[in-house]
Amino acid sequence: MPDTGAPGPGADPAPSGEWVTIDGVGYRRVVLCFLFRDAGRDAGRDGGRQVLLGLKRTGFGTGRVVALGGKIDGQETAREAAVREVAEESGIDLVPAEVRAAGSITWQFPAQPAWNMAASLFAADAGDATAVPCEEIEPRWYGVGAIPWQDMWQDAPHWIPTLLAGRPVQARIVMATDNEGVAVAVVD
Repeated sequence: MPDTGAPGPGADPAPSGEWVTIDGVGYRRVVLCFLFRDAGRDAGRDGGRQVLLGLKRTGFGTGRVVALGGKIDGQETAREAAVREVAEESGIDLVPAEVRAAGSITWQFPAQPAWNMAASLFAADAGDATAVPCEEIEPRWYGVGAIPWQDMWQDAPHWIPTLLAGRPVQARIVMATDNEGVAVAVVD
């Protein structure tokens, strides 16, 4: 595996295979894409800005609320993977040029290295698009002040608030040996 280093802010890494090595550790290349919308006056207690997350029905993270995303396939770019994953998991078609780079994050699972991931983060405005469920994800809009932290991975509160505030995220997460807790969280 080539040592590609972590993608920088705003980067859309060139295709380089399913795995990368960063500081001697192998990571699966993945993407996460956060969609936002203005909930408008009829949004009730969640009024204002909302983010699309989803309850994971199958696969890695089943039962947790997660961002839309997944692994990068073949030779597609990270941005192309984000657009594809959003369409597959929510039925929302994004214009690639309108999908903004939002940073990068690595997750290291010392007790389960096959779960290590290096994610390129993206954000996009969803306008009035309607999200539809698929076999893998039950998408749902949440007010940015009403995120269901208790239903998410325990690392989420360490870095998602930065992204929700519109700032780029550069983070490194090392999970505890139980694969649940957070041993180290470095967020720049």
